[in-house]
Amino acid sequence: MIMGEQPVFTTKAHVFKIDPETRKQWLPVSKQSVGVSFFFDSTRRTHRIISVDGSKAIINSTITPNMTYTKTSQKFVQWADIRANTVFGLGFSEESELSKFIEKFQDAKQSARQEVERIRAQSGGSTPQTPHTPQKIPTVNGTATSQGSGTFPRDHRSSQSLNLPPENPEAFHDRSDGKSDNGPLTADSQLKYENDRLKIALAQSSANAKKWEVELQTLKNNNTRLTTALQESTANVEEWKKQLAAYKEENESMKKKVLKMEGAGVQDQMDSVLKEKAQLAEEVERLKTAGQEKDKELERLQEEVEALKMRDVKNQGIQQRLMTCDQDKRDLQQRVSTLEGQLDTVLCDHRRDAQRVRDLEQQIGNKLHELTVLHQQLVTVTASNNSEETEFDA
Repeated sequence: MIMGEQPVFTTKAHVFKIDPETRKQWLPVSKQSVGVSFFFDSTRRTHRIISVDGSKAIINSTITPNMTYTKTSQKFVQWADIRANTVFGLGFSEESELSKFIEKFQDAKQSARQEVERIRAQSGGSTPQTPHTPQKIPTVNGTATSQGSGTFPRDHRSSQSLNLPPENPEAFHDRSDGKSDNGPLTADSQLKYENDRLKIALAQSSANAKKWEVELQTLKNNNTRLTTALQESTANVEEWKKQLAAYKEENESMKKKVLKMEGAGVQDQMDSVLKEKAQLAEEVERLKTAGQEKDKELERLQEEVEALKMRDVKNQGIQQRLMTCDQDKRDLQQRVSTLEGQLDTVLCDHRRDAQRVRDLEQQIGNKLHELTVLHQQLVTVTASNNSEETEFDA
């Protein structure tokens, strides 16, 4: 471990990295949740996020003042590390653990910013400036460019005795291309970075729009299906009510017949009528039970209709979001076209300046050659004059 570097916060999470080929999918780095720690170097006053799986360092990320994180869900956070040339993602088991991690991340950023300001004040404002490099990447997409990080040696056992490769504490700026912040190459690199970032955001926006379209179509299909079922159930209930009314009328008619038969003293007919009455009573009870069940089903379907109405309101919100995404997509395409034009202009200016420098170098070389010839001639003339003066004196 670097002298003076100590762990200040430790948690457990599943570690992911962005796919370096597609830049659109997450690749799991750890098979299970592993320890993720913030280390603070009191000598250089820098923070690093470190995670070890066995004897291998799967995260070694130095926090810079302009590094940003993105909370894509209640239990997942990601950030882009320009030096490591990747995007890290952490999945937590509890939302509270994610909140603690984000709080520590913000504290580390603030500490790095204060250290940069302190160094700038001590050097009279000559400290290299940290370029603004936005690193906010969509929920499953992302990209970054920089140099790689090291791994842990195999002869150490714990995260507190790790011999990590040291980072340069006085260079918080982007070292991906190894070029100075002054000159035309800085604008060239910045335009390339902005161009790549906008292309990634455009791809993410298109993917989200397609996903929302599929979800909207699914909700519409469910709405249609449930509406049809409700209409069929309502029709069946009306039919059963009509049948129940018919049975009630028939029951009343049979009661009247029974009364007439009792008055006439026809015992056999009376027994037959009573038996038929009992059957009709059973049928009425059965129909009442069926009617109650259908009433309950009708109430359930009405609740589903209310839920569908709420979903319709939600669908309207989704449609509004789709329209917003389409507008953002067009804006991003316009910005990409503008930045590509600016990039071409900068490259042309750079090539023209390089040609001018070569022409000046050639002119200077010619002048130096002429000066050399004049110097030789002057030496020859001086030597000849000295010789003549010597002969004259003699």
